[in-house]
Amino acid sequence: MSPLETSMPIILCVDDETSILKSLQRLFMSSKVKLLLSSSGQQALELMQTEKVNIIISDMRMPNMTGAEFLAQAAVLQPDAYRILMTGYSDIQSTVSAINVGKIHRYIQKPWDNAELLAQVHEGLEIYRLVEANKLLTKKITLQNKQLKQLNNNLEEMVQQRTTQLKKTLYQYKLLASTRGNEQKATLEVLYNLISINPALNGKFALQVSETCGHIATALKMNKAHVELISKAGLYCELGKLGLPAHCLTGPYDQLSSAAQKRFFQHPQLAEEMLAPAVHLSTISEIIGSQYEHYNGTGEPLQKVAQNIHIGARILAVARDFWLALFEQQNAKDHTKDLTKEEIYKHIKLQQGNVYDPKVVNVLGQIITAYQDQETINHSDAQLDDGLLIEQITEGMRLTQNLYNRKHMLLLPKGHVFCEKTLQNLYRYQTKNNEKLLIKAERVEQTDTQAE
Repeated sequence: MSPLETSMPIILCVDDETSILKSLQRLFMSSKVKLLLSSSGQQALELMQTEKVNIIISDMRMPNMTGAEFLAQAAVLQPDAYRILMTGYSDIQSTVSAINVGKIHRYIQKPWDNAELLAQVHEGLEIYRLVEANKLLTKKITLQNKQLKQLNNNLEEMVQQRTTQLKKTLYQYKLLASTRGNEQKATLEVLYNLISINPALNGKFALQVSETCGHIATALKMNKAHVELISKAGLYCELGKLGLPAHCLTGPYDQLSSAAQKRFFQHPQLAEEMLAPAVHLSTISEIIGSQYEHYNGTGEPLQKVAQNIHIGARILAVARDFWLALFEQQNAKDHTKDLTKEEIYKHIKLQQGNVYDPKVVNVLGQIITAYQDQETINHSDAQLDDGLLIEQITEGMRLTQNLYNRKHMLLLPKGHVFCEKTLQNLYRYQTKNNEKLLIKAERVEQTDTQAE
Protein backbone atom coordinates (compact mmCIF):
# COMPACT_ATOMS: atom_id res chain seq x y z
CA MET A 1 0.00 0.00 0.00
CA SER A 2 1.41 3.39 -1.01
CA PRO A 3 1.92 6.20 1.57
CA LEU A 4 -0.75 8.28 -0.23
CA GLU A 5 -3.39 5.63 0.52
CA THR A 6 -2.67 5.76 4.25
CA SER A 7 -2.31 9.54 4.68
CA MET A 8 -4.14 12.68 3.58
CA PRO A 9 -3.06 14.01 0.14
CA ILE A 10 -1.22 17.35 0.20
CA ILE A 11 -2.04 20.03 -2.39
CA LEU A 12 0.19 23.11 -2.79
CA CYS A 13 -1.49 26.20 -4.36
CA VAL A 14 0.77 29.05 -5.57
CA ASP A 15 -0.59 32.43 -6.68
CA ASP A 16 0.39 36.02 -5.92
CA GLU A 17 -3.29 37.05 -5.73
CA THR A 18 -4.84 36.49 -2.31
CA SER A 19 -8.35 36.28 -3.81
CA ILE A 20 -7.32 33.36 -5.98
CA LEU A 21 -5.81 31.50 -3.03
CA LYS A 22 -9.00 32.05 -1.03
CA SER A 23 -11.11 30.75 -3.91
CA LEU A 24 -8.99 27.60 -4.08
CA GLN A 25 -9.24 27.23 -0.32
CA ARG A 26 -13.04 27.33 -0.54
CA LEU A 27 -13.02 24.86 -3.42
CA PHE A 28 -11.07 22.22 -1.48
CA MET A 29 -12.71 22.92 1.87
CA SER A 30 -14.95 19.85 1.66
CA SER A 31 -12.24 17.59 0.22
CA LYS A 32 -10.18 15.32 2.42
CA VAL A 33 -6.88 16.97 1.59
CA LYS A 34 -4.24 19.04 3.33
CA LEU A 35 -3.98 22.41 1.59
CA LEU A 36 -0.80 24.51 1.54
CA LEU A 37 -1.02 28.11 0.26
CA SER A 38 1.86 30.21 -1.04
CA SER A 39 1.94 33.69 -2.54
CA SER A 40 5.21 33.24 -4.46
CA GLY A 41 7.35 30.60 -6.12
CA GLN A 42 10.24 31.12 -3.71
CA GLN A 43 8.00 30.69 -0.68
CA ALA A 44 6.54 27.53 -2.24
CA LEU A 45 10.02 26.07 -2.80
CA GLU A 46 10.82 26.66 0.86
CA LEU A 47 7.62 24.81 1.86
CA MET A 48 8.63 21.90 -0.35
CA GLN A 49 11.86 21.54 1.61
CA THR A 50 9.84 20.27 4.57
CA GLU A 51 6.57 19.07 3.00
CA LYS A 52 6.21 16.28 0.43
CA VAL A 53 3.35 17.42 -1.81
CA ASN A 54 1.25 15.31 -4.19
CA ILE A 55 -0.33 18.05 -6.35
CA ILE A 56 1.01 21.51 -7.29
CA ILE A 57 -1.37 24.13 -8.73
CA SER A 58 0.52 27.24 -9.84
CA ASP A 59 -0.37 30.48 -11.61
CA MET A 60 1.77 31.33 -14.69
CA ARG A 61 2.21 35.09 -14.26
CA MET A 62 3.82 35.94 -10.94
CA PRO A 63 6.44 38.57 -10.06
CA ASN A 64 10.11 37.57 -9.61
CA MET A 65 9.53 33.94 -10.63
CA THR A 66 7.04 32.76 -13.27
CA GLY A 67 4.98 29.63 -12.88
CA ALA A 68 7.11 27.84 -15.49
CA GLU A 69 10.33 28.70 -13.64
CA PHE A 70 8.88 27.65 -10.31
CA LEU A 71 7.54 24.35 -11.66
CA ALA A 72 10.92 23.58 -13.25
CA GLN A 73 12.59 23.88 -9.83
CA ALA A 74 9.71 22.06 -8.13
CA ALA A 75 10.20 19.16 -10.57
CA VAL A 76 13.80 18.85 -9.38
CA LEU A 77 12.85 18.96 -5.71
CA GLN A 78 9.89 16.58 -5.96
CA PRO A 79 9.72 15.01 -9.43
CA ASP A 80 6.71 12.80 -8.59
CA ALA A 81 4.41 15.71 -7.73
CA TYR A 82 1.64 16.21 -10.31
CA ARG A 83 1.98 19.73 -11.76
CA ILE A 84 -0.96 21.85 -12.97
CA LEU A 85 -0.46 25.32 -14.50
CA MET A 86 -3.20 27.97 -14.48
CA THR A 87 -2.89 30.69 -17.10
CA GLY A 88 -5.09 33.64 -17.81
CA TYR A 89 -3.86 34.38 -21.31
CA SER A 90 -3.61 32.50 -24.62
CA ASP A 91 0.03 32.61 -25.68
CA ILE A 92 1.40 29.54 -27.51
CA GLN A 93 5.02 30.55 -26.89
CA SER A 94 4.48 30.78 -23.12
CA THR A 95 2.46 27.54 -23.11
CA VAL A 96 5.18 25.62 -24.96
CA SER A 97 7.76 27.07 -22.55
CA ALA A 98 5.69 25.99 -19.56
CA ILE A 99 5.24 22.46 -20.95
CA ASN A 100 8.91 21.93 -21.69
CA VAL A 101 10.67 24.06 -19.06
CA GLY A 102 8.14 23.69 -16.24
CA LYS A 103 7.42 20.06 -17.12
CA ILE A 104 3.73 20.45 -16.36
CA HIS A 105 1.21 17.64 -16.69
CA ARG A 106 -1.88 19.79 -17.31
CA TYR A 107 -2.76 23.44 -17.82
CA ILE A 108 -6.09 25.15 -17.12
CA GLN A 109 -7.15 28.60 -18.26
CA LYS A 110 -8.53 31.22 -15.89
CA PRO A 111 -11.27 31.64 -14.97
CA TRP A 112 -11.37 27.92 -14.30
CA ASP A 113 -14.31 25.57 -14.04
CA ASN A 114 -14.48 24.11 -10.52
CA ALA A 115 -15.65 20.70 -11.72
CA GLU A 116 -12.87 20.54 -14.31
CA LEU A 117 -10.19 21.55 -11.79
CA LEU A 118 -11.41 18.98 -9.24
CA ALA A 119 -11.41 16.33 -11.95
CA GLN A 120 -7.82 17.20 -12.91
CA VAL A 121 -6.73 17.03 -9.27
CA HIS A 122 -8.44 13.65 -8.88
CA GLU A 123 -6.67 12.41 -12.02
CA GLY A 124 -3.36 13.76 -10.73
CA LEU A 125 -3.76 11.91 -7.42
CA GLU A 126 -4.53 8.70 -9.29
CA ILE A 127 -1.42 9.12 -11.43
CA TYR A 128 0.64 9.92 -8.32
CA ARG A 129 -0.59 6.69 -6.71
CA LEU A 130 0.32 4.75 -9.83
CA VAL A 131 3.78 6.32 -9.90
CA GLU A 132 4.36 5.48 -6.22
CA ALA A 133 3.16 1.90 -6.71
CA ASN A 134 5.33 1.53 -9.78
CA LYS A 135 8.41 2.74 -7.88
CA LEU A 136 7.88 0.11 -5.20
CA LEU A 137 7.45 -2.60 -7.82
CA THR A 138 10.50 -1.42 -9.76
CA LYS A 139 12.60 -1.51 -6.60
CA LYS A 140 11.70 -5.16 -5.99
CA ILE A 141 12.35 -6.18 -9.59
CA THR A 142 15.68 -4.33 -9.71
CA LEU A 143 17.04 -6.47 -6.88
CA GLN A 144 16.47 -9.62 -8.98
CA ASN A 145 17.06 -8.33 -12.50
CA LYS A 146 20.40 -6.76 -13.48
CA GLN A 147 19.29 -6.41 -17.06
CA LEU A 148 16.43 -4.14 -16.03
CA LYS A 149 18.87 -2.02 -14.04
CA GLN A 150 20.97 -1.55 -17.18
CA LEU A 151 17.85 -0.59 -19.11
CA ASN A 152 16.97 2.02 -16.49
CA ASN A 153 20.50 3.46 -16.79
CA ASN A 154 20.12 3.66 -20.55
CA LEU A 155 16.74 5.39 -20.23
CA GLU A 156 18.26 7.90 -17.81
CA GLU A 157 20.99 8.62 -20.33
CA MET A 158 18.34 9.15 -23.03
CA VAL A 159 16.55 11.66 -20.80
CA GLN A 160 19.78 13.58 -20.22
CA GLN A 161 20.53 13.52 -23.94
CA ARG A 162 17.04 14.79 -24.75
CA THR A 163 17.44 17.61 -22.21
CA THR A 164 20.72 18.65 -23.83
CA GLN A 165 19.21 18.49 -27.30
CA LEU A 166 16.17 20.46 -26.15
CA LYS A 167 18.38 23.29 -24.86
CA LYS A 168 20.12 23.32 -28.22
CA THR A 169 16.81 23.44 -30.08
CA LEU A 170 15.53 26.32 -27.95
CA TYR A 171 18.70 28.23 -28.76
CA GLN A 172 18.14 27.62 -32.47
CA TYR A 173 14.54 28.77 -32.08
CA LYS A 174 15.72 32.06 -30.54
CA LEU A 175 18.07 32.50 -33.49
CA LEU A 176 15.29 31.88 -36.00
CA ALA A 177 12.81 34.11 -34.19
CA SER A 178 15.31 36.98 -33.98
CA THR A 179 15.86 37.00 -37.77
CA ARG A 180 12.25 36.61 -38.81
CA GLY A 181 9.18 38.71 -38.16
CA ASN A 182 6.63 35.92 -38.33
CA GLU A 183 6.40 34.54 -34.77
CA GLN A 184 3.57 32.15 -35.59
CA LYS A 185 5.59 30.40 -38.26
CA ALA A 186 8.67 30.27 -36.01
CA THR A 187 6.59 28.59 -33.28
CA LEU A 188 5.52 25.86 -35.69
CA GLU A 189 9.11 25.31 -36.73
CA VAL A 190 10.27 24.75 -33.15
CA LEU A 191 7.41 22.29 -32.64
CA TYR A 192 8.78 20.28 -35.57
CA ASN A 193 12.26 20.32 -34.02
CA LEU A 194 10.82 19.10 -30.70
CA ILE A 195 9.43 16.11 -32.61
CA SER A 196 12.67 15.60 -34.54
CA ILE A 197 14.96 15.44 -31.48
CA ASN A 198 12.72 13.17 -29.41
CA PRO A 199 14.46 9.73 -29.27
CA ALA A 200 11.12 7.91 -29.61
CA LEU A 201 9.97 9.91 -32.68
CA ASN A 202 11.43 10.55 -36.14
CA GLY A 203 11.72 13.86 -37.95
CA LYS A 204 12.27 12.10 -41.28
CA PHE A 205 8.98 10.22 -40.83
CA ALA A 206 7.20 13.52 -40.15
CA LEU A 207 8.65 15.05 -43.32
CA GLN A 208 7.65 12.05 -45.47
CA VAL A 209 4.09 12.05 -44.13
CA SER A 210 3.85 15.81 -44.68
CA GLU A 211 5.10 15.59 -48.25
CA THR A 212 2.76 12.74 -49.15
CA CYS A 213 -0.20 14.60 -47.59
CA GLY A 214 0.66 17.56 -49.80
CA HIS A 215 0.93 15.43 -52.94
CA ILE A 216 -2.44 13.76 -52.29
CA ALA A 217 -4.17 17.08 -51.53
CA THR A 218 -2.69 18.58 -54.71
CA ALA A 219 -3.83 15.59 -56.78
CA LEU A 220 -7.33 16.09 -55.36
CA LYS A 221 -7.17 19.63 -56.81
CA MET A 222 -7.42 21.37 -53.44
CA ASN A 223 -6.36 25.01 -53.30
CA LYS A 224 -2.88 26.06 -52.18
CA ALA A 225 -4.01 27.15 -48.69
CA HIS A 226 -5.68 23.80 -47.97
CA VAL A 227 -2.68 21.87 -49.31
CA GLU A 228 -0.42 23.81 -46.93
CA LEU A 229 -2.68 23.20 -43.92
CA ILE A 230 -2.93 19.47 -44.62
CA SER A 231 0.84 19.24 -45.18
CA LYS A 232 1.46 20.93 -41.81
CA ALA A 233 -0.99 18.59 -40.09
CA GLY A 234 1.03 15.69 -41.49
CA LEU A 235 4.26 17.26 -40.22
CA TYR A 236 2.87 17.64 -36.68
CA CYS A 237 0.69 14.50 -36.58
CA GLU A 238 2.88 13.03 -33.79
CA LEU A 239 3.07 16.25 -31.71
CA GLY A 240 0.86 14.83 -28.95
CA LYS A 241 3.29 11.94 -28.42
CA LEU A 242 5.56 14.42 -26.63
CA GLY A 243 3.04 14.24 -23.77
CA LEU A 244 3.00 10.43 -23.54
CA PRO A 245 5.12 8.43 -21.07
CA ALA A 246 8.16 6.68 -22.54
CA HIS A 247 6.72 3.17 -22.13
CA CYS A 248 3.92 4.03 -24.58
CA LEU A 249 6.42 4.89 -27.33
CA THR A 250 9.17 2.27 -27.00
CA GLY A 251 8.50 -0.86 -28.99
CA PRO A 252 5.83 -1.95 -31.52
CA TYR A 253 2.23 -0.99 -30.79
CA ASP A 254 1.02 -4.61 -30.76
CA GLN A 255 3.48 -5.41 -27.95
CA LEU A 256 2.13 -2.69 -25.64
CA SER A 257 -0.19 -3.50 -22.76
CA SER A 258 -3.88 -2.74 -23.25
CA ALA A 259 -3.56 0.24 -20.91
CA ALA A 260 -0.55 1.56 -22.84
CA GLN A 261 -2.39 1.08 -26.16
CA LYS A 262 -5.34 3.06 -24.84
CA ARG A 263 -3.01 5.80 -23.62
CA PHE A 264 -1.21 5.79 -27.00
CA PHE A 265 -4.39 6.69 -28.87
CA GLN A 266 -4.77 9.78 -26.69
CA HIS A 267 -1.88 11.54 -28.44
CA PRO A 268 -4.07 13.30 -31.07
CA GLN A 269 -6.17 14.84 -28.29
CA LEU A 270 -3.00 15.85 -26.40
CA ALA A 271 -1.88 17.65 -29.57
CA GLU A 272 -5.24 19.45 -29.73
CA GLU A 273 -4.75 20.62 -26.12
CA MET A 274 -1.23 21.87 -26.89
CA LEU A 275 -2.45 23.79 -29.95
CA ALA A 276 -5.67 25.05 -28.35
CA PRO A 277 -4.33 28.54 -27.43
CA ALA A 278 -3.33 29.11 -31.08
CA VAL A 279 -6.70 29.85 -32.66
CA HIS A 280 -5.13 30.29 -36.10
CA LEU A 281 -4.10 26.61 -35.99
CA SER A 282 -7.63 25.30 -35.33
CA THR A 283 -7.90 23.53 -38.71
CA ILE A 284 -4.53 21.80 -38.26
CA SER A 285 -5.59 20.85 -34.73
CA GLU A 286 -8.87 19.36 -36.01
CA ILE A 287 -7.08 17.30 -38.67
CA ILE A 288 -4.56 15.91 -36.16
CA GLY A 289 -7.29 15.21 -33.59
CA SER A 290 -9.38 13.22 -36.11
CA GLN A 291 -6.58 11.18 -37.70
CA TYR A 292 -7.78 7.90 -36.13
CA GLU A 293 -11.42 8.31 -37.19
CA HIS A 294 -12.32 5.43 -39.51
CA TYR A 295 -14.27 5.93 -42.73
CA ASN A 296 -16.99 3.52 -41.57
CA GLY A 297 -17.45 5.22 -38.17
CA THR A 298 -15.52 2.75 -35.97
CA GLY A 299 -12.56 4.99 -35.18
CA GLU A 300 -11.55 7.32 -32.35
CA PRO A 301 -12.44 9.50 -30.53
CA LEU A 302 -15.91 10.55 -31.81
CA GLN A 303 -16.62 7.71 -34.28
CA LYS A 304 -17.36 10.10 -37.12
CA VAL A 305 -18.30 8.53 -40.43
CA ALA A 306 -17.22 9.20 -44.04
CA GLN A 307 -17.81 12.83 -45.08
CA ASN A 308 -18.12 13.99 -41.46
CA ILE A 309 -14.38 13.39 -41.10
CA HIS A 310 -12.26 16.35 -42.26
CA ILE A 311 -10.74 15.56 -45.67
CA GLY A 312 -7.33 16.45 -44.22
CA ALA A 313 -7.72 13.76 -41.54
CA ARG A 314 -8.70 11.20 -44.20
CA ILE A 315 -5.60 12.10 -46.20
CA LEU A 316 -3.37 12.04 -43.10
CA ALA A 317 -4.57 8.55 -42.10
CA VAL A 318 -3.54 7.07 -45.48
CA ALA A 319 -0.18 8.91 -45.71
CA ARG A 320 0.67 8.14 -42.06
CA ASP A 321 0.02 4.41 -42.28
CA PHE A 322 1.80 4.09 -45.65
CA TRP A 323 5.02 5.55 -44.23
CA LEU A 324 4.56 3.88 -40.85
CA ALA A 325 4.68 0.48 -42.54
CA LEU A 326 7.86 1.42 -44.42
CA PHE A 327 9.62 2.84 -41.35
CA GLU A 328 8.64 -0.09 -39.11
CA GLN A 329 10.15 -2.64 -41.48
CA GLN A 330 13.28 -0.51 -41.89
CA ASN A 331 13.76 -0.60 -38.11
CA ALA A 332 12.95 -4.31 -37.82
CA LYS A 333 15.74 -6.83 -37.22
CA ASP A 334 14.28 -9.34 -39.68
CA HIS A 335 14.20 -7.94 -43.23
CA THR A 336 13.26 -11.22 -44.95
CA LYS A 337 9.61 -10.19 -45.00
CA ASP A 338 10.08 -6.61 -46.19
CA LEU A 339 7.32 -5.31 -48.44
CA THR A 340 7.62 -3.01 -51.43
CA LYS A 341 5.70 0.26 -51.62
CA GLU A 342 3.26 -1.43 -53.98
CA GLU A 343 2.67 -4.32 -51.55
CA ILE A 344 2.09 -1.91 -48.67
CA TYR A 345 -0.34 0.02 -50.86
CA LYS A 346 -2.26 -3.19 -51.63
CA HIS A 347 -2.62 -3.82 -47.88
CA ILE A 348 -4.01 -0.29 -47.40
CA LYS A 349 -6.33 -0.75 -50.37
CA LEU A 350 -7.87 -3.84 -48.71
CA GLN A 351 -9.10 -1.54 -45.92
CA GLN A 352 -10.61 1.18 -48.12
CA GLY A 353 -14.24 1.83 -47.32
CA ASN A 354 -13.70 0.65 -43.73
CA VAL A 355 -10.62 2.41 -42.33
CA TYR A 356 -9.69 4.64 -45.26
CA ASP A 357 -11.45 6.91 -47.77
CA PRO A 358 -11.44 5.04 -51.14
CA LYS A 359 -10.93 8.29 -53.04
CA VAL A 360 -7.77 9.09 -51.05
CA VAL A 361 -6.46 5.52 -51.35
CA ASN A 362 -6.92 5.67 -55.12
CA VAL A 363 -4.91 8.90 -55.36
CA LEU A 364 -2.05 7.40 -53.30
CA GLY A 365 -1.92 4.52 -55.80
CA GLN A 366 -1.70 6.97 -58.69
CA ILE A 367 1.17 8.81 -56.99
CA ILE A 368 3.11 5.60 -56.30
CA THR A 369 2.65 4.47 -59.91
CA ALA A 370 3.53 7.85 -61.45
CA TYR A 371 6.57 8.57 -59.30
CA GLN A 372 7.92 5.11 -58.51
CA ASP A 373 11.47 5.44 -57.15
CA GLN A 374 11.46 9.14 -58.03
CA GLU A 375 11.90 12.26 -55.97
CA THR A 376 8.20 13.06 -55.48
CA ILE A 377 7.34 10.09 -53.24
CA ASN A 378 10.60 10.09 -51.27
CA HIS A 379 12.85 13.11 -51.67
CA SER A 380 13.82 14.17 -48.13
CA ASP A 381 17.23 12.48 -48.28
CA ALA A 382 17.82 13.81 -51.79
CA GLN A 383 17.48 17.33 -50.41
CA LEU A 384 20.43 16.65 -48.11
CA ASP A 385 22.74 15.52 -50.95
CA ASP A 386 22.31 18.44 -53.35
CA GLY A 387 23.01 22.15 -53.13
CA LEU A 388 25.72 24.78 -52.61
CA LEU A 389 28.53 24.71 -50.05
CA ILE A 390 28.50 27.41 -47.37
CA GLU A 391 31.59 28.93 -49.04
CA GLN A 392 29.45 29.53 -52.15
CA ILE A 393 26.74 31.38 -50.23
CA THR A 394 26.94 35.17 -50.01
CA GLU A 395 24.94 37.73 -48.09
CA GLY A 396 21.63 38.53 -49.75
CA MET A 397 21.09 35.05 -51.23
CA ARG A 398 17.76 33.37 -50.39
CA LEU A 399 16.93 29.77 -49.43
CA THR A 400 14.73 28.01 -51.99
CA GLN A 401 14.10 24.99 -49.71
CA ASN A 402 14.09 24.37 -45.97
CA LEU A 403 17.59 23.62 -44.66
CA TYR A 404 17.76 20.44 -42.55
CA ASN A 405 20.69 18.70 -40.90
CA ARG A 406 21.37 14.96 -41.16
CA LYS A 407 19.08 14.32 -38.20
CA HIS A 408 16.26 16.06 -40.10
CA MET A 409 16.20 19.01 -37.68
CA LEU A 410 15.20 22.28 -39.30
CA LEU A 411 18.06 24.79 -39.27
CA LEU A 412 16.64 27.55 -41.51
CA PRO A 413 13.28 27.94 -43.27
CA LYS A 414 12.62 28.37 -46.96
CA GLY A 415 12.71 32.04 -47.96
CA HIS A 416 15.37 33.06 -45.41
CA VAL A 417 17.71 35.75 -46.77
CA PHE A 418 21.29 35.17 -45.65
CA CYS A 419 23.13 37.79 -43.63
CA GLU A 420 26.58 37.83 -42.01
CA LYS A 421 25.25 36.51 -38.68
CA THR A 422 23.43 33.59 -40.34
CA LEU A 423 26.53 32.54 -42.28
CA GLN A 424 28.72 32.71 -39.14
CA ASN A 425 26.26 30.51 -37.25
CA LEU A 426 26.21 27.95 -40.08
CA TYR A 427 30.02 27.90 -40.22
CA ARG A 428 30.14 27.27 -36.45
CA TYR A 429 27.47 24.55 -36.71
CA GLN A 430 29.31 22.80 -39.54
CA THR A 431 32.64 22.87 -37.69
CA LYS A 432 31.21 21.81 -34.32
CA ASN A 433 29.18 18.91 -35.73
CA ASN A 434 31.65 17.88 -38.45
CA GLU A 435 28.80 17.93 -40.95
CA LYS A 436 28.94 19.35 -44.46
CA LEU A 437 25.80 21.34 -45.24
CA LEU A 438 24.50 21.55 -48.80
CA ILE A 439 22.25 24.55 -49.29
CA LYS A 440 19.72 25.22 -52.02
CA ALA A 441 19.75 28.99 -52.49
CA GLU A 442 19.41 31.61 -55.20
CA ARG A 443 20.55 35.15 -55.72
CA VAL A 444 17.87 37.74 -54.97
CA GLU A 445 17.34 40.31 -57.65
CA GLN A 446 17.47 43.92 -56.53
CA THR A 447 13.81 44.42 -57.44
CA ASP A 448 12.86 41.39 -55.30
CA THR A 449 14.78 42.76 -52.35
CA GLN A 450 13.10 46.16 -52.65
CA ALA A 451 9.69 44.50 -52.92
CA GLU A 452 10.31 42.62 -49.68
